[in-house]
Amino acid sequence: GQHMEIYSSVNLKEWKKESEFGAMQGAHGGVWECPDLVEIPVEGTREKKWVLICNLNPGGPFGGSAAQYFVGSFDGKKFVNESPTQTKWMDWGKDNYATVTWNNAPDGRCIALGWMSNWQYANNVPTRQYRSANTLARDLTLYREGQELYLKSTPSVEVKKARGKKVSIPSFKVSEKHEIVNLFEEKQGAYEVEIVIQNAGASKIAFCLLNDKGEKVSMYYDLNRKQFVMDRSESGTVDFSKDFPAVTVAPVNVDKELTLRLFVDRSSIEAFGEDGKFVMTNLVFPSQPYVKMCFEADKNGYAVKTLNVYKLQ
Repeated sequence: GQHMEIYSSVNLKEWKKESEFGAMQGAHGGVWECPDLVEIPVEGTREKKWVLICNLNPGGPFGGSAAQYFVGSFDGKKFVNESPTQTKWMDWGKDNYATVTWNNAPDGRCIALGWMSNWQYANNVPTRQYRSANTLARDLTLYREGQELYLKSTPSVEVKKARGKKVSIPSFKVSEKHEIVNLFEEKQGAYEVEIVIQNAGASKIAFCLLNDKGEKVSMYYDLNRKQFVMDRSESGTVDFSKDFPAVTVAPVNVDKELTLRLFVDRSSIEAFGEDGKFVMTNLVFPSQPYVKMCFEADKNGYAVKTLNVYKLQ
């Protein structure tokens, strides 16, 4: 159904129903499943809050599967949501679902992993011998913005151990014209891109991942609307489902310096912005790897201060 039930037991054989959660809370476009209830620290404080993770299908912000969450308190019997009028999403892409966390992770960390697909097209993706992978492992913390607490999802530090060859591209300024940057000379599999952008007053900061076939994934910050946008409608093979060529949007609250980490694999892109304050996970199926980036600006322009590319092993 569309609610969670909490039970208790003294012997793990006989169970007593303690409470229900869900009525008039969050999104209700489809079935609630894969629940997870974890205690997570609030950054910069000694405080901890309980987070109830609730995966939903259908009813995600861009159709189909998604993961929502609730922040509140838990007394062992009843969970209380602190923001009953808000719906909060763990990931702003189309392809992060069935998120679950590890128990007793090292150093008290809360580490989450999702299934990287969407039931709108999961059985029809153009792959052989597998039907999508898992997301990167993500460390979860809470941060406060105004009166609200939100989840931050940061790539687990162990991911850096996968870094191999590094290409550092010198800083450059972007005006109205396109700037094309070659990321690698050879055809590339999985890689990570670190980007730091200094805005000079532009209202739109646009860039894309591109291959030699002209297939591309377009991304941009719309600073007037405070949004980060990813468009995969020209990313490669998209015609296997009418729901696949999508544009996904995440809220952002930055305007001067923007930081972004992109993890690009043969059939996926995971974008982590502002140290994980927003995350966007989308599948892509290009005929060749994306080996270039293009940059575009309005008349005020911006500067790419940092552009590091790491081959992932």
